[in-house]
Amino acid sequence: MTYYINSCRPTRRQTLKLIGTATSGAALAIGAPGILRAQESTLVVVSGGGSYEESIRKAIIDPFQQETGIKVTYVSPEDDAKLKAQVDSNNVQWDVAEVDTFAFGPDASKYLEEIDYGAFDKETLDNLVPEAKTKYGVGSYVYSTVMAFSTAEYPADKPRPRSWAEFWDADKFPGPRSLKTCANSDVTTIEFALLAAGVPKDKLYPIDFDSGFASLDRIKSHITKFWSVGAEPGQLLSNREVSMSSAYNGRMAALKTQGAAVDYQWNEGELSPVYWVVPRGAKNRAAAMRFVAYQASAQAQARLNNLIFYGPMNRAAFKYIDPKVAADLPTAPENIDKQLFRDLAYWEAKDSSGKSNTEILVECWIKWMAS
Repeated sequence: MTYYINSCRPTRRQTLKLIGTATSGAALAIGAPGILRAQESTLVVVSGGGSYEESIRKAIIDPFQQETGIKVTYVSPEDDAKLKAQVDSNNVQWDVAEVDTFAFGPDASKYLEEIDYGAFDKETLDNLVPEAKTKYGVGSYVYSTVMAFSTAEYPADKPRPRSWAEFWDADKFPGPRSLKTCANSDVTTIEFALLAAGVPKDKLYPIDFDSGFASLDRIKSHITKFWSVGAEPGQLLSNREVSMSSAYNGRMAALKTQGAAVDYQWNEGELSPVYWVVPRGAKNRAAAMRFVAYQASAQAQARLNNLIFYGPMNRAAFKYIDPKVAADLPTAPENIDKQLFRDLAYWEAKDSSGKSNTEILVECWIKWMAS
């Protein structure tokens, strides 16, 4: 095949609100960290709705209000364009927002306040994973894209692929597969393609697009569907339309808990962090910094991650999480080192044409799919 990828190669430079949550019966009653009560004020907090909103209200919002006396108004959903419009019009209505990539964009300094780490206690700062502490965002939680299986096709006593190189090996591990499309700006499949080609996970960045798409050429004929919605892998696996697929860990954990014929493994999974940010010019900046510090504490993150199948970014949170729950969380000590973090700064970086590496990937993907 003749490759067009060179014209799409990015320059060499160094989250989502999809929550497939499942409420755990093992939630622990954990005391919130002690914070001096403040005078009554209102803080506008923006994030996702549905079951995630239920979880975060119970785990973080309500305790924060009780501990600090700061009233919280919760708004959903978060929208990056609305945040920008508020800042551009000097009419900022939000104080804190939960985002995936916004804190890493080249215009982050224009739209976001720098995080005041002086508002954090030493224990929290010492226990946050390095990826949680960034200039314009503080880590909230982590979700993973992992390798999942149909247990009807691959029961526990049958060998399963343990790496993306083996996932790519259709001779040794036959059966139809599924991977996530990159057309919607998700980057996991190009990362997995490079891992399948033998690139070590700590050498993945900067992305070699030529090698990644050459690797995808080898697996393309075995892909039944490139999925785009988080529920699809579970349906494809449960219906035995595919034998294996990339999938969100939370979706798979929930289905497995419900008795579906699916399973998954952590090796070479991709960790995607989500962040709290403070819009530039927020009316309640000081209270906003207290909130992002509060949610980063071990106890607060433990309460949240006892309720959802995603991982805390405070390592000390696992002292307060039921071990049975912890085993299903991506940042548990036994799981995190098997995986790699998505490099959000790389994907948000722009080349001389003004296109981000993510936008370049999408263009290349569309051309590749049509070839």
